[in-house]
Amino acid sequence: MKLRIELSPLASKHRSGVAQYTRLLTESLIESEELSVHGHYFDFLNRQPEPTLSKQPGFLEVNKLIPLRVYAKAQSLGFAPPFDIFLPKVDLTIFPNFATWPTTKSRLRATAIHDLTYIRYPEVVEEKNLAHLRRVVPRSIKNADFIITISESIKAELMDEFHLAPERFVITPIPPDASFFNTATPEQIKVVKEKYAINPEKEYIYFVGTLEPRKNLKTLVEAYVLLPDEVKQKYSLVLAGGKGWKTESTDEAIKSAVAQGADIKHIGFIDQEDSPTLYQAASLFVMPSLYEGFGMPVLEAMASGCPVVASDIPVLKEVGSSYASYAEALSPESFKNAIVDALSKPRPDRTYLQENVIRYSWKDNVKKIQDMVRSLQ
Repeated sequence: MKLRIELSPLASKHRSGVAQYTRLLTESLIESEELSVHGHYFDFLNRQPEPTLSKQPGFLEVNKLIPLRVYAKAQSLGFAPPFDIFLPKVDLTIFPNFATWPTTKSRLRATAIHDLTYIRYPEVVEEKNLAHLRRVVPRSIKNADFIITISESIKAELMDEFHLAPERFVITPIPPDASFFNTATPEQIKVVKEKYAINPEKEYIYFVGTLEPRKNLKTLVEAYVLLPDEVKQKYSLVLAGGKGWKTESTDEAIKSAVAQGADIKHIGFIDQEDSPTLYQAASLFVMPSLYEGFGMPVLEAMASGCPVVASDIPVLKEVGSSYASYAEALSPESFKNAIVDALSKPRPDRTYLQENVIRYSWKDNVKKIQDMVRSLQ
């Protein structure tokens, strides 16, 4: 079976959640002995970095004739030509980033729809991206032979919003990279803390994600301020991830908290190889999101042995199951109580937390895609 996957989300200096998903899915597809994998990306005037993968596809196809942003804009407006005119024929092309592109050399097309933020919480989506998604997602769903999504919760939302039959879906949850199961040494933890200037004298509560309204950082910051003094004296709050959009309220909350003496540090973008160590060194991981498609950091934290407090939205309860603690998404008081409760308990055994992680498998995800392709022959 010949398969092509669009790798442009990986041809970037900073990796989004879609890029991480694309990498993990691609590497898993390459591992299958039944698949011949073609990877495709745009690299006009050699301006894009080559996608970084631990396993390379058998065929790496590069479009140097046109910038990705030009093609993506044309596709968004509905007049892009097939992107694969000069490429070999394949049985399936996977588009991992919401948009189904026109093709002439692919028998089937599958598109990954990660969430419906643009419908559920349009106010937290960047305006230019909101307009793009409103144009593209309904058309992509119509043009795709099947839809890949990442959780039962998002499948249910898509079925309800677009009146889709359940058999049109393949669900591919996002197990974390194997590196999160490795054990960091005390020296590695010391080096990573120094690298990001994390206070070595205190333990820390950890968050990772783009600073944007959907991540609900303001609630977490306010919850940290409400913690008892003895807890704040022992634990700092470390926020990892780049700044997104509409960060004004989050910035103001952090500024106000720091002015009150709160030990809050935003360490910005982190190198991917440091991520497992940052989780392992943390005393608690907190994910206060208002909305998510899956919640990969919950599983990354658990694979690393870090206990989790998450907002009580359906998808995070699906992913965290009974292994995480939950708080009301918009309640700083609820998060404060959940954090205090989690920190008052002995740290869970790492193998116990990993039980929740290993119920997901990339090998199973690949098999589900292959089975769908066979069913459509």
